[in-house]
This record gives sequence, structure tokens and C-alpha cells, in this order.
Amino acid sequence: MNSQPLEIFATFPVERPGNPTVMPDGRVLVSVSAIIAPDISVRTVAQDGEHPAYPNETWAGKPGDDGRGMSAVIGIRTDPEGIVWILDMGKPQQQQPRLIAWNDREKRLHRLIVLPQNVLRPSSFTQDFVIDWRRQRIYIADMTMNASGVSDYPAIVVVDLLTGLSWRSLECYPGLMPGDVPLIVAGKPLALRTPEGEVIAYRYGLNPIAIDPLGRWVYFGSMSARQVYRISTESLAQPCGMTALSEAVEYWCEKPHCDGFDVDAEGNVYVTDIANNAIGLASPAGYRILAQDDRLLGWPDGVELDAQGKWLYITANQLHRHPLLNAGEDDSQPPFHVLRLRVDAPMGLSQTP
Repeated sequence: MNSQPLEIFATFPVERPGNPTVMPDGRVLVSVSAIIAPDISVRTVAQDGEHPAYPNETWAGKPGDDGRGMSAVIGIRTDPEGIVWILDMGKPQQQQPRLIAWNDREKRLHRLIVLPQNVLRPSSFTQDFVIDWRRQRIYIADMTMNASGVSDYPAIVVVDLLTGLSWRSLECYPGLMPGDVPLIVAGKPLALRTPEGEVIAYRYGLNPIAIDPLGRWVYFGSMSARQVYRISTESLAQPCGMTALSEAVEYWCEKPHCDGFDVDAEGNVYVTDIANNAIGLASPAGYRILAQDDRLLGWPDGVELDAQGKWLYITANQLHRHPLLNAGEDDSQPPFHVLRLRVDAPMGLSQTP
């Protein structure tokens, strides 16, 4: 895993790419960051710069009366059969968060799972997820974000794909809670400005979540804390009491403040090092930076390894310069980018479901 040059894979002149996912045929999709309230929530990355809506403008556009469309999307993943799963975060008082699964081969809706209110909180912010294909589960990182900018009830929402049922796990577990110090990027704390003009620093909790390629462990952490934890999928996949689940969580390694990460078969965690404009590698052996670029890696947001582990795909979108995170000031310097880095990550023995 020697350091390799960072490559620009695609450029976005206006929209901010959110999270990437790599399809079995090598195509890359990205969510369009919900922070800008885009008209189109998911796009196919095209190196000619066109970036068409995915799967089409009806489904990727705002919701219509017939239920087609997406309110706000960050999390997006592709399962081993090529089904694209999109987590629509919904809209308070108007639409519940839901999982939209699209059959790319047949160009049709595969499944739609609505998250009931009894597995959510009023402050729910269902921003990312992973797919446990072997156990037919989806694990959603519900960061929660209240009006004061605090992750108050972070939890992992487990969705059983066999039944469609879901439940809330590990709520307020210490490893999901915000860190003790403000999150500072480019010398400034991430902060919101209230209508009254008060500046309040955000306190972000659970955000990064990843599953290893063999489906054994789910790795997670708090954006504003410095620890990575993991829990076996065997434990997380089942409804269980808080005490038993807490005992199943393991501390894994240290990390920098980060937004997203992915993990390989050996437990190496590929981290978006937001404070250092970098991509790093965290493991029990320590932490090192793989790539750093003050221009291209302004707020590296989401990352995903391709199925072979050859490339790590990265979105960089300067969220820290957006008014909602920059105390009301817009210091954005477009364009924004989808990047990739050659990492040759170990992915373990491939197993076709």
C-alpha cells in the first residue's frame, strides 16, 4: 500500500458530490450533497462532465405526488448483485426516511423500505449506511442533529431486508457521541449562525460507518472524536439489549477527525482526514497520510473502495466553506471533485452471494 498520486476522476463546477459508490461494471455514482438542496439527488459520474441523473430525472428529482423522487440523499451503496441502494433522508413533517433500491440491470424499482417513526428520533439525521449482504441487513448511521447543532441521540438503525422490519441499536453508546473538543478545519470551528446572530459550534457524533469486504465487522466512529470501534455483524444483526451489544463493541484504533471511511479485509481504515485536507490510513499499528492536497482535498467527504480494492474513490466538496458550517459565510472555491487513489487494498476471498 505505497502512496500513489491522487487522480482527478471527475469535476463538478457547481454541485457538491456527497458519497460515492462503485458499481460492479466500474461505473461510479455519487449522491449530490443535501446541504445545497439540489434538484437532482444522485448522478452518474461521467468524465466528460455531463453527470446525468441516476437512475433517471424522475427518481433522482424532487418527490412527486406519485411517490417517485428523493428529498435529500447522502448515503448510497451498491450490493453484490448490482442493486443500487439509496438512503433518502426524507423531509421533516412531510416524508419519512426511506431506502430506495434500484435494479440497474432491469431499469426498475427493486424495493422501497420506509423507516417507521418508532425507530427514529425527532432529531434523526440518517446520513449513511452499509449493506451486510450475507445476513441481509442494512446498518444506518443515524447521527441525529438537534437545533443547537448537537448529535443528541446517535444510534445505528438496523434494517432486516428479509422482513422489512427495523430497530434502533447502541443509542448513545459512548463511541457514538461527540468528542470533547470543537471540530476545527482551516483554523475555524465548524459552526452555525442562528437567526439571532449567535454563532454555535457543532458537536458531531456518529458519522463514518463501514463494513469489511467479508462481512464480519462493522466499523464506526464519531466525526469529532478520535476512536474507531467495531462490532461483529453476528452481534449487530440481531435485536439485543443495550448491555449485551455494548459488551460486543471493540475499540479498534485511533483516527483523526473524519467524515467518512472505508475498510479492507485486514482492518485497515481509509479515512477522510478533514482537518488536514488528506486521506489517511488508520489501523492498530498507527496512522499515516496516504495523500494530501490543500486544493483538491478541501473536505474529503465520502470514500469507497472498488470491489477489487485497487482504487479508493473520494469525493471532496469543501463543506467547511459552506455557510451552514461556516457561521453563515460562503468561502466556497469551486469546482468540486471526485478523485481516486491507487491503494491495492486486500479484500479477502471473493464470495458470490
